[in-house]
Amino acid sequence: MTIVTIYALLGEDIKLLATTKSSDDVFITLTSICLVLFSIELLLQSIGKDGFLNSFFFWLDLVSTVSLITDIPVIMNALSGKEDNDGSSDTLNSDSSKLARAGRGARIGTKAGRLTRVIRLIRLIRIVKLYKTYGQVQERRE
Repeated sequence: MTIVTIYALLGEDIKLLATTKSSDDVFITLTSICLVLFSIELLLQSIGKDGFLNSFFFWLDLVSTVSLITDIPVIMNALSGKEDNDGSSDTLNSDSSKLARAGRGARIGTKAGRLTRVIRLIRLIRIVKLYKTYGQVQERRE
């Protein structure tokens, strides 16, 4: 899940920075896979961890998972009322423009939430390293 989290954090930026429009379908597929994997992880943690449901980390993970929807154009176009890129209905009314602005704000919040997940992962790795070091020190003393 570490690689998936890193992709979720940086994938959209990499797509915009380093690729052409022809590769968008690959990134949309990868983002959709991330959305499914994070949803499964959230469900399994809710079932398997006592006290996780309705905790701070539950809501943080839920918001960051749901915010991946803003990176999938097919879903965002359906939510904003835009049709496909055939030009048939490309006008935005005030509700759609508000939704688009909210989507941009959600992306900012999403990146903050994803960054929090990465920081949590790094802290967990540091704790495991400290635990292993402590175990080795105890073995040497015996």
